[in-house]
Amino acid sequence: MKRFSEQFHKAAQSVSMQASEREALKARVISYIEYHPVTAAQKATPSPFVDSFKVVSLPHLWFTRWSAVVAVFFIMVIPVLAEQSVPGESLYAVKVQFNEEVRSTLTFNQQEKVEWETERLNRRIADARLLASKGELTEEVQAEVAAALREHTETVKEEIAELREDDVDGATFASIELTTTLELQSSSLQQDSTVAMATDSTTDASPTQKLVDVLNETLSQQDQADTSSIPSYDKIVARIEQNTTRSYELFNSIAFAEGDPINAGLDRRLQDISRSIDEANTLRPQDEAAASQLLIATLERTQKLIVYMSDVDVNRAVALDTVVPVILTPEERQSQLALLDTEINRKVEILETVRSQLNTEVAEKVDYSIRVAKENQEEVHATTMNLDAGAYAKDTVALLDDALKVVEASGVSLAATATTSVGTTATSTATSSPEASTSNE
Repeated sequence: MKRFSEQFHKAAQSVSMQASEREALKARVISYIEYHPVTAAQKATPSPFVDSFKVVSLPHLWFTRWSAVVAVFFIMVIPVLAEQSVPGESLYAVKVQFNEEVRSTLTFNQQEKVEWETERLNRRIADARLLASKGELTEEVQAEVAAALREHTETVKEEIAELREDDVDGATFASIELTTTLELQSSSLQQDSTVAMATDSTTDASPTQKLVDVLNETLSQQDQADTSSIPSYDKIVARIEQNTTRSYELFNSIAFAEGDPINAGLDRRLQDISRSIDEANTLRPQDEAAASQLLIATLERTQKLIVYMSDVDVNRAVALDTVVPVILTPEERQSQLALLDTEINRKVEILETVRSQLNTEVAEKVDYSIRVAKENQEEVHATTMNLDAGAYAKDTVALLDDALKVVEASGVSLAATATTSVGTTATSTATSSPEASTSNE
């Protein structure tokens, strides 16, 4: 059949008509039309082929406008709504897999990539906190968030490793920031867990314990080499100045109530940072390495303040004294040591007064406590300006408190000799102000 059609087509190509033949054929067709016109009935009857085709007319302007509205909805409205979603909701995938991935793709600076991946870690923890506060943090969701935390921390480490190839100092700063973030988030989640378990006596399992374990595991795996190379002194100072500027911006923008002690506490920490920088500058001519170490510690304090002030969940869960303890001035240190020294003398005097009433075993324990207390006291007197002096004095007061408790447990009353309640801690009686009790000595 195919061969025949080809032959037919070939033969047809060779057939042609002369002009006279074409004119004759045309005349016959016209003559037929004239003698066989279309009747009125035929005109009234619709052609069977007309309904086979339907023409749809769309208003171009209407279509264009509504297409634009739909596009805006999907490109702008949905991503914005997705930002408020949490694990388990339909828009959460848009938030994590579209919004955040687009931002990651559009971040080209290596340092900014590290900061963004660290922020993603904070966002996952915030999601988990929100669900936990509603009682909706199921085992399945907690496992999902834990997996996301591992993924983000690994990504941050990879970004830091890439950054180290071009900027060793920048990688060190980024590592410090990551460690600080992990520590604070772990502490705040642990505090949330403690409060939740204390409130709900029916459960002995923390809703966020799995997340705390992931953060602690990551902290334990932090490569110590990340911070082993200390940047130059001037670069550390420049970084501290950046963080300090950011800290003051946050301090001026946060909306704590007027007269709230947290305001004074934050202002005090910022003053401590300024004094630490001055102290490092004074120390630098004698020992630049020690001055750099002091600045690294100061940089960590600034980073903790930034996280504390910028993350409302952290500052609600963890006390400022725990995050950034006060650094006592020389005058405050001397005043605290004087109070601690008075406390030691008072407790030693009480123990010496009641010693004759004790049995041999208890008397030996008391004698040991008195002897160690006096030795520590001599060490404190010899190193009053040393940062360890306050720690020695506090440990000594704690030792004497334990000895007094042993005396009471033996049946000997201290009511006649004690001027204050037995067991008073050093930080509550031997400090001139609440701030002094938070010293990081």
